[in-house]
Amino acid sequence: MNLLSAPLSVGSVSIKNRVVVPAMADFGMTRSDGLVNERHISRYGAYAKGGAGLIIVEACSVARFQENRGTIVLDSDDCLPGMTKLAKATSDNNAVALVQIMLTGLSVMPENSIAKISRERFLKYKADFLAAAIRCQKAGFHGVELHAAHGMYLDEIIETSTRSDEYGGCFENRVRLLEELIREIKAVCGKDFLVAVRFGSPDDLELLKIAAAIEQASADLLDVSTGMGRYQNVPDDFSFDSKIHAAALVKKQTRLAVICVGNIVDGQQGEAILKAGYADLVAVGRGHLCDPEWANKALAGVRPNPCLRCNRCMWYVDGRKCPAVSRKEKRI
Repeated sequence: MNLLSAPLSVGSVSIKNRVVVPAMADFGMTRSDGLVNERHISRYGAYAKGGAGLIIVEACSVARFQENRGTIVLDSDDCLPGMTKLAKATSDNNAVALVQIMLTGLSVMPENSIAKISRERFLKYKADFLAAAIRCQKAGFHGVELHAAHGMYLDEIIETSTRSDEYGGCFENRVRLLEELIREIKAVCGKDFLVAVRFGSPDDLELLKIAAAIEQASADLLDVSTGMGRYQNVPDDFSFDSKIHAAALVKKQTRLAVICVGNIVDGQQGEAILKAGYADLVAVGRGHLCDPEWANKALAGVRPNPCLRCNRCMWYVDGRKCPAVSRKEKRI
């Protein structure tokens, strides 16, 4: 049986295959108003038409700061018309769509330390996450992904919080906000509204502790991503990217569906990862930038338009600027 093409039930939602378009923020696509525009709708519609089973919309900020680096912002109902169009562009092609919601790291926030954030503002940020999730549900998305990795706000709390209240100090306190957000989103939006969490840690024990806390809080999906650096403690004979090894560790201990990511170039590689039991879904980022039809081609046994590994898309995700795409267009 071809696992890559097999459907997967997550809660009450059926994902038609195991190919995921992960959240990739295009800081050059969003205007200063922070609202969805036609480029977003065209981009995600192309991924849905291209056959991906699960699409995670790029990191959207739950609050507006002076510098939001061109991200979509979900801080008011002004976002709903555009987000509704975006949800429809994916659902029309039978893809399941989540929205990654986040607060950026401290570098663009008024405070430069988690400990320095007043309790009033800390709880306001928490309320912002819940309000953003409600807006995503109103827009028609199947759920949200809490971004708790890569130095984002939730990640910094888990890794560094020295607050003197119940959100700082020991691990149980540092992970408390994430657990509360999962439970409260589920309570308000309902059990059928999916909650995924992107998380990671270079430390095995910390990684598994975070995964266990997320599962205990009744999330639906674990999206394991240890960032751009190499994950530690990878056996020499492990034949895939180090980040996939991190996902495999989590998969061994959890009953939840696990998403892995890490230099997956074609369907054969994705199939091998699934058959090895390292994950339940495979996320392909740069491959979809090069070729929005990546899923359809991989599922058909056709090699997608290959990524050149030039890393030009590292911060400004724009498929139109991808050299692999330009090279293909010149041939046409």
